[in-house]
Amino acid sequence: MRLLKNSFRLQNTDLRWYRDKYLTAIFIVCFLVAMSFLWQWPPPHQDFVRGAKFLGVAVVCLLVSPQRLIILTGGLSFIAVRGVIGLILYHSVAAIVVGLVAAAIVYLLVVRREDLLNPPYKINDYSYAELGIDCAILGSLLWLYVRFIR
Repeated sequence: MRLLKNSFRLQNTDLRWYRDKYLTAIFIVCFLVAMSFLWQWPPPHQDFVRGAKFLGVAVVCLLVSPQRLIILTGGLSFIAVRGVIGLILYHSVAAIVVGLVAAAIVYLLVVRREDLLNPPYKINDYSYAELGIDCAILGSLLWLYVRFIR
């Protein structure tokens, strides 16, 4: 059966792939949480402080990662989709304007720098061993977050 062939062996042995994958995952989670805290402007003080902390972690992940364009494109795409949802659900013209600006920036980034969207290393199929590694690392990060948020 082709589905289970080589599925318990590490397929991606280049450590740059794991670095970029985890930085991207941390960026996405922190960015989504920060946008949730900061979307209603001006937010309450406690939400502003927590949102700023999450946004700070997202910015650090963006600055540290060599795949900045991919991460930035994903973040701006989220803002664009959130703007359309804001227009549909809340009839907010400001939300669609922000969404359209973000979509235009994504378009310009992708059209002008398409060569930077591909990582400089080969990415192989995802295996069960890598899923186990992901569960352990992301579970540890979640445990650290819960432990230190108190």
